Amino acid sequence: MKILMIDKYYFIKGGAERYYFELTKVLEAHGHEVIPFSMQHEENFETPYEQDFVPNIEFNGLSAIEKLKLAPEIIGRIIYSRTARDAVARLIDKTQPDIVHLHMIDHQLSPSILHAFRDAGLPVLQTCHQYKLVCPSYRLFIMHKNEICERCVTGSFYHAALQKCHKNSFPASALLSLESYLHKWMHIYDEIDLFHVPSRFLGSKLVAGGVPEEKVWHSFYTINLDDYPYHPDAEEYFVFYGRLSEEKGVMTLLHAMRNLPETKLFIIGDGPQRPVLERLQREHKIDNVSFLGNRGGQDLIELVQKARFVVVPSEWYDNSPLVIYESFSMGKPVIVSTLGGMPELVDDGINGYHFEPGNVQELHERIEALWADPARTRAMGEKAREKAEAEFSPDVHYERMITRYEQLLAGKK
Repeated sequence: MKILMIDKYYFIKGGAERYYFELTKVLEAHGHEVIPFSMQHEENFETPYEQDFVPNIEFNGLSAIEKLKLAPEIIGRIIYSRTARDAVARLIDKTQPDIVHLHMIDHQLSPSILHAFRDAGLPVLQTCHQYKLVCPSYRLFIMHKNEICERCVTGSFYHAALQKCHKNSFPASALLSLESYLHKWMHIYDEIDLFHVPSRFLGSKLVAGGVPEEKVWHSFYTINLDDYPYHPDAEEYFVFYGRLSEEKGVMTLLHAMRNLPETKLFIIGDGPQRPVLERLQREHKIDNVSFLGNRGGQDLIELVQKARFVVVPSEWYDNSPLVIYESFSMGKPVIVSTLGGMPELVDDGINGYHFEPGNVQELHERIEALWADPARTRAMGEKAREKAEAEFSPDVHYERMITRYEQLLAGKK
């Protein structure tokens, strides 16, 4: 089978691209041909299809004058990119794929490419990595207010402009509102045959926004478990790892640590909230917390492997964080807040614990419970690894995905 695999980036920029490349490896290992389509970029991995990609366009880091000069090109790329549509049409003619699998396409590619697939009669599946179909700014979260927001879910996209959801800018947010209204009016996303959601929570928001329930299919992501080896033994610490920003709930975690002097927490990562967090740590003399900064590769894996457990205290609708997949693969129970797709991954009391987001006392109790009972923690870690093998392994994911591909192909005949 030939699969046209599409994401706006052809390098690992985030979780979406990590899944893109993991899935590509899985499909190729089973003898399928994966044809990439993306945007040209200096960080792209090598591919013979680079010349078929659309030209690079940058939206960030531009001066006001540069934005004004590039406004027609920026707006055209966001709303409806004929350049992307024509480029992918040429690639279809050149390679004759059987099916299309979309990932992140907004802005740098635009949904204009859907019309090329319609014209070619190709079935289309999209993995939804965020909430773009029901939220102009992707997140169902207003960053500058640190506030969960569902005002736009049922189609009232003007709220994004009123709330200045994107970069706390009315013009930028108004453009995204216009984009969402135009795409809804065009029914352009109707060209997608199936939406793959890694969390049922995300799927429920798509349905609330008008996507037919029968077009929404849930399946967790996949990761290569061999990259995150099982390690049931642990040393005397637990970890948070990720970006240090308000929506990640690290402030709540720090407050929970104030009366747990017998425990030890390593905070791994960096971000805009780090100075505030470190100041709070100093002011309250929370000496059992260490900030380790960014770690990566084998260094990060070893730190997590040797931890007793992992905490993911997010205070926004985290979709299906790969931190949990990795931790489970290494045999580490995870404490999560009950937002977004996290409680679907972690089974409360079996391979981790849930707590109410922002609830310092409840998080305190969950940490205390795991720390006080190493045998129980180890047993929960074993259950975590079992779930990783049953739900996240490449072979399991391949069987689920190829079944859907075959069903979509049969439906187009």
